[in-house]
Amino acid sequence: MPVGEFELIDQYFRPPADKPDGAGVVLGIGDDAAIVEPDPEQQLVVAADTLVSGVHFPEGADPEFVGERSLRVNLSDIAAMGATPAWFTLSLTLPQDWSEQERGDWVAGFSRGLRRVSEAFKCPLIGGDTTSGPLNIAIQMIAQVPPGQALRRDGAAVGDFVLVTHTLGDGAAALASFTDSAVFSDEQRDYLSQRFYCPEPRIKESVILRALASSAQDVSDGLLADLGHICAASDVGAEVDVESLPISAAAQAPGQAQGRQWALSGGDDYELVFTLHPDKMPEFAMAQARGEIQASVIGRIVAGAGVHCLLDDQPYSVEAEGFRHF
Repeated sequence: MPVGEFELIDQYFRPPADKPDGAGVVLGIGDDAAIVEPDPEQQLVVAADTLVSGVHFPEGADPEFVGERSLRVNLSDIAAMGATPAWFTLSLTLPQDWSEQERGDWVAGFSRGLRRVSEAFKCPLIGGDTTSGPLNIAIQMIAQVPPGQALRRDGAAVGDFVLVTHTLGDGAAALASFTDSAVFSDEQRDYLSQRFYCPEPRIKESVILRALASSAQDVSDGLLADLGHICAASDVGAEVDVESLPISAAAQAPGQAQGRQWALSGGDDYELVFTLHPDKMPEFAMAQARGEIQASVIGRIVAGAGVHCLLDDQPYSVEAEGFRHF
C-alpha cells in the first residue's frame, strides 16, 4: 500500500509514544491545527524561513544533515531576538518524481536530524504540512521572551561597539570546500562541513545579551548585509576594522584576503552581530571571562549611514555585499 501524507507524518514526525509533546502543548500533531498554551508572563516571538534545495543546501546533501541545518538556522533567528524557542511547525515539499523508496529514505534521514535538534533545544514539532513539488523546507518558529526584553535591530547608537560571536566566513568557506576540496585539508573540510550543516544557534548567548546589547541580528546573509540592517533600522552608520574580524584557520586556507571576503559577505555563519554601549563593556568582559559568551569587537557605530570597512585606517574594498534573496 502506498505511503500517503498521513502515514508519512505518523511514521516520521509524530512524537514517540513514550515522549510527551512538551510543555505548553495542548494538542500537537494529528489535527487540523495545534493548540498551545504560552506562558502568560512572556511575549510570543514568531519567525518563518524557507530552505530551497540547490540554494540553501546542496542538491543531493545527506538528508540527516539537511534536517539538522533546517532547524538550526531557524533557531538562529530566535537567538537574534534574545528569545527562548518553544515550538515549531514544518511544511515539507517533496519531489513528485521520487519513488516511494526514495521518499521514505529521504524523510527518514531528514526526520532523524530534525528530531535530534528539536530534542536538544526542547522545541517540539507541533504541526505543519506535506506536499509535492521542488524540494524545499519551510519552518515557522514560535518562541517566548520576557516583555520588553527582546533584542531588536533599532537600538544601536553612535559610539556603541560592534561585536560578533565566534568566527565568520566558515559558511562560505564550507560551500567552497564542497566544490574545490583540494584547497582544504581533510580536517578543515570536516570542520567546515560541521559548521555548515550544524551551525550553533547562539540561544544561551542571546539570553545574556538581553541585559547588555543595544541591538542584535544574526549573520545569515553576510556581516555587511546584516550589520547594514542594524544601521538602517537605527539610522546610524558603522565602521568595521577588517583586521579585527575573527576568522578560523579553515576559512583562511585559500589565503587571508579570501578569508576576509568570506567573513564580510559570505553569509551562512549564523553568528550574532550586536552592539554594546561603552558603559556595558565591563559587564560584557566579565561574562566573557566566565566563559558565558565568546565575541570579538570588530568596529564602532558612527554617524551617517551604511557599513564602511577599514584596514590600517584605509578604505577596504569588498567584492560583494552579501546574499541576495531576489
